Amino acid sequence: MKRLNLPLVLDTLFAGTCAFLLFFTAVRFYTKSAAWGLVFGIAALFLFGALACVYISGRQNKKLILTRDDRDRKLLALHLSLSSDGYIKRLFLKLFGENAKPSGQKIVCGNEARFFAFRMQPLTEDDVARVIKYRFEGEKRIYCVKSSPEARALADGFSVKIAEIGEIYAALKEKGLLPEKYNYYGEGKKSFLQLIKSGFTRKLCAPLFWSGAGLLALSYFTFFPIYYIVSGSLLLILSAVALVANQK
Repeated sequence: MKRLNLPLVLDTLFAGTCAFLLFFTAVRFYTKSAAWGLVFGIAALFLFGALACVYISGRQNKKLILTRDDRDRKLLALHLSLSSDGYIKRLFLKLFGENAKPSGQKIVCGNEARFFAFRMQPLTEDDVARVIKYRFEGEKRIYCVKSSPEARALADGFSVKIAEIGEIYAALKEKGLLPEKYNYYGEGKKSFLQLIKSGFTRKLCAPLFWSGAGLLALSYFTFFPIYYIVSGSLLLILSAVALVANQK
């Protein structure tokens, strides 16, 4: 038996309820008919509830495909690709421990020289060739996001090891060295729209909903209902948008 997706059901009901209250109040006000308001309200409940269900379930399916660790590995890959050489050396010196010593473009750990080639594109044969060119009697290892089949074949031929982002992520996670802040927007300030979006979270759903529902309820008892209908409708719309738009 398929397990009930309770979060999807609750979110769908929430979006549908917002639509019902909005349409029922507005249609009843303009037509002076509770029956017509009920008809349009129920229609809006099913229509917008269905649309919300389709959108939310799609977002949830993407989340299932891209698990948390997969997403974090991609974030780490981008972070390291955007980081400076100095930052990468400091991070990996912590990872490798006390025996690790920086030496030019590499870090030497005992009898192994470790090189870094972080970028979003796969490691190429040219990258491996540059490592092969370094004179070092011990083993060599390249740390990268991912590598091409040609690069792996060339590395195998010269006993050069390759560590990709999956292995790197696991090692950093084990040592508690995963970055707390990622390099996506540099050090620049967030734009006005980004600041608004960062504050427009699911936590706003409940207060916006109850405020909007309260204003719509007051519209039935006041001499100036249009103000309460418009204000309440706007709050309900924002409440539904805050819920649906912040699906992770």
